[in-house]
Amino acid sequence: MKTNLIIVEGLPGSGKSTTAAMIADELNKKGKKVICVDEGVGEHPADYADYNFPDFETERIKILEKWRSFTEKYDKDAVYVFNCIFLQNPMCETMMRFSMDETASQNYISEIAEIIKPLKPVIIYIDQPDVKKAIDRVIDERGNDWLNAVTHYHTTQGFGKEKNLSGYEGYIQCLEERKIRELKILRALDIDYYTVSQDMQATEFSELFASVGWSCPTQEQMNFAIRNGTKSFIVRHKDRAVATINWLGDYGMHWFMKEFIVSREFQGQMIGTFLYRFSENFIKSTLKENWKVCIDLRASKGQEGFYRSLGFQIVSEKEMGSGMEKMLGEE
Repeated sequence: MKTNLIIVEGLPGSGKSTTAAMIADELNKKGKKVICVDEGVGEHPADYADYNFPDFETERIKILEKWRSFTEKYDKDAVYVFNCIFLQNPMCETMMRFSMDETASQNYISEIAEIIKPLKPVIIYIDQPDVKKAIDRVIDERGNDWLNAVTHYHTTQGFGKEKNLSGYEGYIQCLEERKIRELKILRALDIDYYTVSQDMQATEFSELFASVGWSCPTQEQMNFAIRNGTKSFIVRHKDRAVATINWLGDYGMHWFMKEFIVSREFQGQMIGTFLYRFSENFIKSTLKENWKVCIDLRASKGQEGFYRSLGFQIVSEKEMGSGMEKMLGEE
């Protein structure tokens, strides 16, 4: 990715901060100068910690000025990694606070996109399939005080008040609608973006198989494999599937990587490293205190170096015995 700006977006609980830090770490390992700034900090180069603006037009002027100042002064030798400030904050304000419609939100975000064009920005959107489950995990981490504050913000003004939403369920409805709008706006913008999702289709699976020269099972067999796998992640570039990683795991002691595919056209752009690290962070999130888990895989010939770079070790026959397999079915 040739860019000076990567912005991670998604709903609360999607892992934006963890993902932004992971991307920054991987870029650092490759010798890049990286400036990673989390949301809400006082000295953010492109945002404000306090959004207590009296009205939207005042806010719009201030925020666009901040983006222009950043674009004029940014370090051209660095990659900046931010989260939340391209979609989440604008949508929380335009939609949730001021009850503006989708077109108005899109127009405002388009203004930001136009300002930051010189940095060749890349947006990474983490698309959580189940909003309620994601928020339940956040409550465990942040507590009821956080929940009460965000519920009040979302249901007592703007969109939530207009729709007569209330309580926890009202907050979830706000987020579900926000996600729909954010993805529609993202698709409409003239900006480079990737989504990380968990809803791979068999047709996409087949296309990814073909992209690296693998022979494809039938669509029916692929559908069964997707449905009965433990966890699958898919990366799309502007709605086109470009990478996937699929797992079998017991959520206790072992995870086995079934397929890990990056379309040849997108290899060498950190997509594979990003997707593996994203999956690894998911697996880590399932561990309880003092637990250890083993991740197993069978590398394609010639790809051992890539997996070594991710921390894997080759298991020799002398140490563990031979790896073995048996194929069943039509001869």
